[in-house]
Amino acid sequence: MAVDCSLYCDKQECPVSSKKEKHYQHLLISFLRSNALFGLIPENLRLGAFLYNTHIARIVYADENFLNNNQISDRNIEHPAIGRFLLSKIHPVDVRRISLMKRIADKKGHANFLNGIVRIKFKDGYRAIHFMIVKPDEKYSDCEHFRIGIQLKPSSSQTNTHDEIDELEHYQQLIDTLSEREQSILKCIVQGQTDKEVGEILHISAHTAQKHRKNILKKLGIKNTAALSFIAGKSQLF
Repeated sequence: MAVDCSLYCDKQECPVSSKKEKHYQHLLISFLRSNALFGLIPENLRLGAFLYNTHIARIVYADENFLNNNQISDRNIEHPAIGRFLLSKIHPVDVRRISLMKRIADKKGHANFLNGIVRIKFKDGYRAIHFMIVKPDEKYSDCEHFRIGIQLKPSSSQTNTHDEIDELEHYQQLIDTLSEREQSILKCIVQGQTDKEVGEILHISAHTAQKHRKNILKKLGIKNTAALSFIAGKSQLF
C-alpha cells in the first residue's frame, strides 16, 4: 500500500524515509560482513563506509564513522546541501579528477571496482584519504545502481596525491613482477574472494591459494590487504 507522505510532512520522521534508510543500512552492513576483502582490512585503517547510488549520482547512506570523520551532524545525507558540503571539502585538483571519472562512467558505465587517494580538507589542512568503491555481488537484490564506498587511512606503502598521479607506471611494473597465476589470484582477492573461493574459481586448493596470497604480498613488499587493493587499483589491473 502506498503511503501519502503529505500526511507526515509536519512530522520529524517520515515512515517512508525511515524504511528506506533501514534498507540501505541492511545492504551496507550485509555486504561488509560477507566481503572477505574488507574483513582483512585492520580496524584502525577504517574511517567509515557509505552507499552510493549511481542512478542519481549521490551518497544515499553512510555509517556513523563516515559521518563523524567528515564532520557531518545531519543524518539526512541524501540532502543536496550535504553533497555540496562534501564536495567543498575535496581539493580542487581532485574534484576535477572525480568529474572526469564521472564523465567516463556516464559514457561507458560505472566500474565494479575503483580506488585511490583524495585530499580532504580538515581544520588543520588537507589530509590524504584512501577510498575504495566496490559493486555489491549479484546475490544482493536491487544492487545494480549501488556501490559500496569505504574510507580508509592510507597505509605506509601509499604515497600522497601529488605523487599518485605520476605513479601509474610504477604500480604497473609492480604487478608485472607477478606471474599470470598470481595476477589472477590478486584479482580474486581484491574482489573480495576468500582463499577457499579463489581455490574453487581457479581449481586449486585453499591452501595453495593462501600460499599464493602470501607470496604476492611478499613480492610487492606490502603487509596488508588495504595496500594490496590500492596497488591493484592504481595499476589498472581491472
